[in-house]
Amino acid sequence: MIATLRCLRPFARRHRRALTAGGLLAVLKVLVSLAQPWPVSLLVGSVLTGAGSWAGLSPAAAVAVAVGALLVIYTLAAVVDYWSTRLLSATGLRMAADVRVEVYTHLQRQSLAFHAGQRVGDLTARVTSDVDRMQDLLVQILSVLVPNAMLVLGMGTVMLVLDPAFALVAFTATPVMAVVIFRSTRALKHAARHARTADGQVAAAAAEGLSVMPLVQACSLEPRMRDRMESLALTSLVRGLEATRLQARFSPVVDLASASSMAVVLAVGSWRVLAGHLSVAVLLVFLGYVSSLYKPLKALAKLSTVTSKGTSAAERVHDILRLTPAVRDAPDAVPAGRLAGRIDIDDVTFSYGREPVVSHLTLHIEPGETLALVGRTGAGKSTVAALVPRLMDPQAGRVLLDGMDIRTLELETVRAQVSLVLQDCVLLHGSLMDNIACGRPDATEAAVRRAARLALVDEFAQRLPLGLDTPVGERGVGLSGGQRQRVAIARAILRDTPILILDEPTSALDVESESLITQALERLPRDRTTLIIAHRLSTVRRADRIAVLEAGRLVEEGPPEQLLRGSGPFARLTATEGALRVNDRGLLPVDDARP
Repeated sequence: MIATLRCLRPFARRHRRALTAGGLLAVLKVLVSLAQPWPVSLLVGSVLTGAGSWAGLSPAAAVAVAVGALLVIYTLAAVVDYWSTRLLSATGLRMAADVRVEVYTHLQRQSLAFHAGQRVGDLTARVTSDVDRMQDLLVQILSVLVPNAMLVLGMGTVMLVLDPAFALVAFTATPVMAVVIFRSTRALKHAARHARTADGQVAAAAAEGLSVMPLVQACSLEPRMRDRMESLALTSLVRGLEATRLQARFSPVVDLASASSMAVVLAVGSWRVLAGHLSVAVLLVFLGYVSSLYKPLKALAKLSTVTSKGTSAAERVHDILRLTPAVRDAPDAVPAGRLAGRIDIDDVTFSYGREPVVSHLTLHIEPGETLALVGRTGAGKSTVAALVPRLMDPQAGRVLLDGMDIRTLELETVRAQVSLVLQDCVLLHGSLMDNIACGRPDATEAAVRRAARLALVDEFAQRLPLGLDTPVGERGVGLSGGQRQRVAIARAILRDTPILILDEPTSALDVESESLITQALERLPRDRTTLIIAHRLSTVRRADRIAVLEAGRLVEEGPPEQLLRGSGPFARLTATEGALRVNDRGLLPVDDARP
């Protein structure tokens, strides 16, 4: 609990005024609650028992004053309770919303290497359901724990002031209850932690299964996926039932403790009143406090369930928040400014934790030059592409833009200089125009339509019901691979950055789609540095120079025609694929070459 509150401290500072006001109202609520039994006890002890008058008032006047005071006290208690609960609960909700945004933002700061090792469903559960549990915890702490703890402390203090010995008698059942609650809370916390982990596994399995539904249906994997989900759901159920069993202990324990204390106070108090050692008024105050004392204690006992679940969820959330992003701005980082586009990869080595994917690579790309990185699958081409916009940092060596180490530049300004067209183009939920404009939100509609025209998006958009305003499903469902790639190219045209990276943009397309994508690529402006990652060699026709990678090392480099006429790795790759040949018209696809 303490660790949870400590991690919430930065979020509490943002709402310190509301928390201060709510705290003052909670104190006022306690004071009003402490006054509730006094009008009745004084009336009974001084007037109704015949012991004498109350403050010199006649019996009728004393009754009227007591009734009026009681109404005022309970009315004030209701008003204060409403505003304190509303204010503190609202503050808890706002803090939880801040936590959710911070967790999501912090996940965005993590490197691609981090996300590659995580399950999307589990991360989603931490942002959603785990924060929901934290929200319940915050609301309960602020609206239940703080006021009730103060009320118990206040009642105990008044009872000790009135009669210390009798107060100790009234608290006889409290230590037993405290021990049971403490032990049960520890067990419940572990059970809740296991239950949250099991829930995260269920969420991860569901997210994975739903994201690959075409594969599931095509390969008849429904029974296998159902058995897996059933197994995980059963584990989650068992964990949840264990937490429920532990939770069920609290109410009976508190009820028995309350009844025991009431019986002891009534018996001992009555004996002392008859012996003349205690006034009836004090006995009534004690009975009122004891009957009221265990209500907040019961609330606090029930709160331990929410606390255990919320603490377990908070630990999972805190695991994310305390992660230090592998890629982050240096303390003295400076803005990049508008770059010319020179890229220098200087003796770079990168590993995902096993053998190096890129090893001692040195490569230089001049401003405005188009370089194609080619090689077999696993040669390290996409890793090099990810290092340029600093999606990852190398373990050794440097990546420089315009002669500046990118680790000395502000990350946001570096990525603002780079446009990416990936092999698997991802579209966001929204219209085609929204997806083109997302890379440059301040672009005019005319600029977006021009980019769509240059990328041949309008070729298929004009056949859609609403043209560029046609909504696309999540991840671009409803569009072909080639259509999604053209949207990505339009996005790159609109961004108009000095560096463009094409990561195998045609590798998964059919011949017709590849032809359209190639036409769209040919329309890209030539006044920028372009890095083409190619597995299918037919995509490197527009390259000024080719660099061949094998096992993360540079093994050959030069103009494509020169390399193709030789007998090196590039010529062997071309011979294997049979995609390119050279004649007097330059480097052409086999189908376009003429003798």
